Amino acid sequence: MKIISKVPLIDWRKGFPRHWNGGSPATTHVFNALSFMFPQGERFFIKVAKEVSRKKDLKLNAELEKDLKTFLLQEAAHTKHHQYYNGILEKQGYNNVAYGLIEFLENLSYKYLSSVQRLAFVCAYEHYTAILGHFLLKNPEVLSSAPHSMSLMWGWHAAEETEHKAVCFDLYQAAGGSWVRRILCFIVVSFEFMFLFLRLYCSLLWKDGSFKLTQLPKTIFQSTRFFWGKKGVAWYILFYGMKYLKPSFHPWKHDNRDLLDVWLMRNDKWLKDV
Repeated sequence: MKIISKVPLIDWRKGFPRHWNGGSPATTHVFNALSFMFPQGERFFIKVAKEVSRKKDLKLNAELEKDLKTFLLQEAAHTKHHQYYNGILEKQGYNNVAYGLIEFLENLSYKYLSSVQRLAFVCAYEHYTAILGHFLLKNPEVLSSAPHSMSLMWGWHAAEETEHKAVCFDLYQAAGGSWVRRILCFIVVSFEFMFLFLRLYCSLLWKDGSFKLTQLPKTIFQSTRFFWGKKGVAWYILFYGMKYLKPSFHPWKHDNRDLLDVWLMRNDKWLKDV
């Protein structure tokens, strides 16, 4: 597996427009809501992956050890860039209304779950981020009206989520994780992720007045088209999400590295090695 291990050349000091994705609050805040979720989530992923990989009775093969190290570096880089991103959102007057709840859920997991159970939750979230990454790589027109810095940011994140999508899954299997536990955690994560995202998405739209009677029809139309239109992201989530339920599932049974290679070829000049 070819590991990217690069970061985008973005000067975050320049900021970005309030409604940076084609002037639409509805489509801009899909990404802003995700960005508010990512730093806490990715720090949790790193912590859990390290915790499981260091178990004394666990032996990893050389390839998984290498991929795990790169996964940790990539997730740390994502965290850093989304913190810059979120700092700009906060300066624009937006608040991360899910921060406390995410922290509460993480603390709850450390109180009641084993490290392998926590890893099952990480695998589920990684599956969802891989689906979102595939959606963006498959449909670059979603960001065609965005500033180059923002399309680069999200394309880079999508590419790396695609590239390391099997790392935590392979670690979970190596640690003896069961199919039943994996599915139960996936069901919980599905509701958890949906609730956290909608909480953030609606708060961002509310802050912009997108729920006012004069703006509401446009907000509903644009949101519905993004999620449930002909190429809507919700169809990708349903289709690929259901595949996770199979006992024989493995992330690389859906091999989309061709999309990753195309994106990297087109954008490599705007990336630097870490």
